[in-house]
Amino acid sequence: MWPFRRRLRPRLESVPIGELTTDPADYSILTVGQSRLADSFTALDFTGEQPPRFVVSRAHPVIDPRMKAIADIELRVEGHVVGYLRPPALNEAIDHLSDRHAEALDIPIAIFSTPAGPEVRVHAALSETNHQER
Repeated sequence: MWPFRRRLRPRLESVPIGELTTDPADYSILTVGQSRLADSFTALDFTGEQPPRFVVSRAHPVIDPRMKAIADIELRVEGHVVGYLRPPALNEAIDHLSDRHAEALDIPIAIFSTPAGPEVRVHAALSETNHQER
């Protein structure tokens, strides 16, 4: 009987956040890392001459091995990293992962072509959902 052990519920593989839309105004959260990820966009066959591409990305936490904490969250499309979240979206995604006990989040993103190269923006639902729940 003693000691009692609290059973943790199993982690969900992924939790969806927001709905995929084709309205560019819905994608207001900027990401970082696109300039370093040219190989990913090449593999996804995204060139500068294309219209915006709207897809669902899988947001995975990157764990700092020394601190054993989430250091970053990378956005993946078809297994290729296309960007990283920056604060405050980074903090909100970490909260989502923790609150929902999930390994990853499925978040709609838009890949835009700009003169500087591809630009990845995240659906505003990432912030809106988190604020509504508090």
